[in-house]
Amino acid sequence: MKKYFLPAALVLAISASFAFKSGEVHLKGVIEDSTCAASGTQMSPATSRINCVKKCIKMGASAVLVADGKVYKIANQKAVLKYAGEDVSVDGTVNGDTIQVTKISENK
Repeated sequence: MKKYFLPAALVLAISASFAFKSGEVHLKGVIEDSTCAASGTQMSPATSRINCVKKCIKMGASAVLVADGKVYKIANQKAVLKYAGEDVSVDGTVNGDTIQVTKISENK
């Protein structure tokens, strides 16, 4: 039993280090404005949502990513403004509740 403990512990430690080595993620969600995302409301249909999000961002709200029931602040706002209100796929690095977007594309 003891001879299996050390190898098992090493495998577990190595696996954990790879799992948490970087905060690289791939998320599917919606680019919303921080005001509406904080209130938990979502507009429908999509055209109303797009217009509302763009208007709120123009008025000073930040763009955020809502994915998997979480709201992520976006470190590089300019990268996502084109996709305001749209369903997107995002690759990036997460640090706490903030994502640095490295790639974004619209979900069709």
